[in-house]
Amino acid sequence: MAAGIKKRIKNALADNNLQTALGRLAVLTKGGRRMGMKGIDFEVLRNDLHDRKEKSIANLPHLIQQFKENAAAAGAIVYEAGDAREANEYVLRLARQHGVRHIVKSKSMLTEEIGLKEHLEQAGIHVVETDIGERIVQLAGERPAHIVGPAIHKTVDQIAELLSRVTGNEIGTGSQELLDTIRDSLRQSYLDAEMGISGANICIAETGTLVIVTNEGNGQIVTTLSPLHVAIVGMEKLMGGLEDANAVLHLLSRCCVGPRLTVYTSFITGTGSAGDIGGIPLCGGQGPRELHIVLVDNGRSELRNSPEFRKALYCIKCGACLNICPVFASVAGQVYGHIYQGGIGTILTAFFHDPQRAHELSEMCMGCLACRTVCPSGIDIPRLIRNLKARKVRKHGFPLLKRVAYRGILKSPSRTESAARALAKLQQPFLDADYMIRKLPYPLGNLTDTISLPGINSSLLAGRMRSHQTPETGTKAKVAFFAGCVTAYAYPDLGDAVFKLLDECDTAPYYPAGQACCGAPAYFSGDSSTGLTLARHNIESLLLMEPDYVVTVCPGCAAMLKNEYPLLTSGDAALHKSALKLGAKVRDLSQLLIELGSESAEKATGGEIVTYHDPCHLKRGLGVFTEPRKLIEKAGYELVEMNDPDACCGFGGDALLTHPELCGSILKRKLDNIEATGVNTVVTACTACVLQLRGGLDRRKSPIKVVHIAEFLAKESTK
Repeated sequence: MAAGIKKRIKNALADNNLQTALGRLAVLTKGGRRMGMKGIDFEVLRNDLHDRKEKSIANLPHLIQQFKENAAAAGAIVYEAGDAREANEYVLRLARQHGVRHIVKSKSMLTEEIGLKEHLEQAGIHVVETDIGERIVQLAGERPAHIVGPAIHKTVDQIAELLSRVTGNEIGTGSQELLDTIRDSLRQSYLDAEMGISGANICIAETGTLVIVTNEGNGQIVTTLSPLHVAIVGMEKLMGGLEDANAVLHLLSRCCVGPRLTVYTSFITGTGSAGDIGGIPLCGGQGPRELHIVLVDNGRSELRNSPEFRKALYCIKCGACLNICPVFASVAGQVYGHIYQGGIGTILTAFFHDPQRAHELSEMCMGCLACRTVCPSGIDIPRLIRNLKARKVRKHGFPLLKRVAYRGILKSPSRTESAARALAKLQQPFLDADYMIRKLPYPLGNLTDTISLPGINSSLLAGRMRSHQTPETGTKAKVAFFAGCVTAYAYPDLGDAVFKLLDECDTAPYYPAGQACCGAPAYFSGDSSTGLTLARHNIESLLLMEPDYVVTVCPGCAAMLKNEYPLLTSGDAALHKSALKLGAKVRDLSQLLIELGSESAEKATGGEIVTYHDPCHLKRGLGVFTEPRKLIEKAGYELVEMNDPDACCGFGGDALLTHPELCGSILKRKLDNIEATGVNTVVTACTACVLQLRGGLDRRKSPIKVVHIAEFLAKESTK
């Protein structure tokens, strides 16, 4: 199955139509979100929605019972389906009882999840999708590419060609002509249908009301014109009252495409009638004669009962996480191989469909934290992905190579250094004169398809720092330097730059002996035990001489020390206390320089123009993004912002090894944005980003230099 994912990724990256469509989508969703966030306090609304969803999921059994009673009192029939089979069979029985041969259906990801359409069609019942995007996908024989925009993967040319083939008429590419063609083809279906099927965005327990939001009139026609309306709803859509529903409505459309509300917001409570003529009831107007609501579990109870994953049920299916995901921007939704896409889709797939497929999907995640910043329900999707990987490791263990790398080498500082020295010798046949590796042999060749790699430096940082392992005595602030693996083995010169800058700030920097890998590679691959071992080792090493600060040049390391060590050590009270103590001392270099009031970089340079790349874990993990910019400007440089400066560069940790071609696609967008600025230098504050950007620009034979802010500022201070 892993080979299948790799093939789908390769095909998606080679599909020019798909790449064109995704490029346009990114522009639209970015502008839409910016528009949608105007005039509101997103954090306040997000916290409110998170709290309401948390309460709703906690009280779900009560809300289900309350909803059933109130919906029944309003004339609806509520059925609870334990899984997809029960839900499908219930709808099929209804259809047969009512002699239904034609069904119109509005957009519903849950019906895709349970395969309802296919189930009904196999029984000889004609089902027509009425959402324009879903209709396009249905006619093409495909699955939706996006949780909100099913056909976003298609260009207008492809849609025009599809409709021309289906209708037998030549259809142009004008948007209105395309829309009119689909709408005209649907009208008779509405009239012929004996059943309308919908989903629902919210169920209000206090009144038994369904809330459905759409941007087309199809949803209202489906739910009112047919004599029989069947709503298929996931049980997690239950909320208490109207205020709870409003909390969803405040953010649902804004986070998806930008507008404050969708074009249509329908509140359906029970059945309705437009009256009768001669004793014959007329359908439409106020609603159908019969309303059935199918509440579907299909793995949701298991998800609710899991402390590690329960928050996935807070998802309101707005698609914001997909719109900002760098992986989705490269391959769209079909690559995920099932119904739900992106990081949140990976978790839902694990509980609703196939855990094994979900584990393979999790390997595509870059861990860039972008989805976490935009989620209206405050779901920490990257953490759920990590938890999924950890669950797999607990159940099935690690593959041999990862066991050797993480538990055999990285777990021990001495073995890590020995391995680095061995690799420094083995790399010689592939090392160019400038200490770059531009071509590796099979099976590692794909690692150098999109980036050149830095060679392991023969002069390791630990050896250089032997004379700096204790701080000088006195009253100066003691600053422990935690280097991280990339600095220690690929860019040891950064250590000299850090010490130079800290000396100029009148501090006492030192390099604690015995420091190990921060543990992030193992931990975020699901190996919590190795992460804990390294956490314990580094906590003891870094706190031994009671520093005032612990400074890093790698945001991934800083986030690990500051944010993850307290979580890893929660089972050991004494160690946890030390982890919190350490976390309070951790600073990124640029953050510390600003905090110390550094004057070292205030050197005029003649106004040279540079641009800056925001590392994911620095901006989104640590909240540091103004400090590097202030330091660059204090150095006398003019800073030109690139487009999407905080977009992921594609380093992606393990993903760089598992899916290098995917990382290369993400890197391409970043490099295009850098080159569009016209600068000669790009500054960043992460050693992993330096590796990725420098390697990518080298493959392009670009003259643009990539420098870490430490070496950038240290160079300026010598002028």
